[in-house]
Amino acid sequence: MRSEPYAGLADDYHMLLGGLAEHTWRVGILPEAARTRPRPSAVVVDLGAGTGIGGRLLAAHLPQPMRIGVDRSAAMLAQAADAYEHTVLSSIDVLPLSDESADLVVSGFDTLNYLPIPALGRCLREVARCLRPGGRLIADLSSPHLLRCHWRDHSDVQEFQDGTVHWRHRYDPGNDRCVSVVERRDAADATCWRETHIQYAVDAGQLSELAAAAGMRVERVRDLEHNHYSPAAFTHVWTLRKEAR
Repeated sequence: MRSEPYAGLADDYHMLLGGLAEHTWRVGILPEAARTRPRPSAVVVDLGAGTGIGGRLLAAHLPQPMRIGVDRSAAMLAQAADAYEHTVLSSIDVLPLSDESADLVVSGFDTLNYLPIPALGRCLREVARCLRPGGRLIADLSSPHLLRCHWRDHSDVQEFQDGTVHWRHRYDPGNDRCVSVVERRDAADATCWRETHIQYAVDAGQLSELAAAAGMRVERVRDLEHNHYSPAAFTHVWTLRKEAR
């Protein structure tokens, strides 16, 4: 049984979460990226590239982007090689990229929630360092409402022909985070793999302060499914812009 995050889930990712991840990209990240009117062959860095869903969609919706996929999971990134011109195995709060080398940084499907607040601050500073002046970070984040309330004590089972997947979410108020355990079982109900994933709640004011400290400002924030901001939405889409000199 494998315990490294995304070592087991990588094999089943598209079946379990691929459709939801693609929908989140299509209604969240991609429309906001198009609003920025990136130049042809713009350098776009995808934080938390995973299996490359975002990289493939970026190629279809932006004018010939040069895509760089960054992820800390070798198992996930191995499936994404054809979705990017370059892939980088790295934590997203220490980016091995040159200063002012990117036009746009994107982060889809709640990747930034996986960072504790100090690491999120480091990540935003790294993003600002890598962005050219006026460049943007576009990211979707799970809302505090989802993590603190809806997933406070929530379970779900997905059934497939070859077995089941069990999800168990628990909110940890002491650390302001949601701990999710996902377990894959085969048709005989034997456990194939089990992983634990942790997402940290980030309040709107907190994210704005972290962005300002990194040299960026909030240009736009909205609900995933609507063109306005509601604290009760499960997912918000943020656009942060690096201040020009």
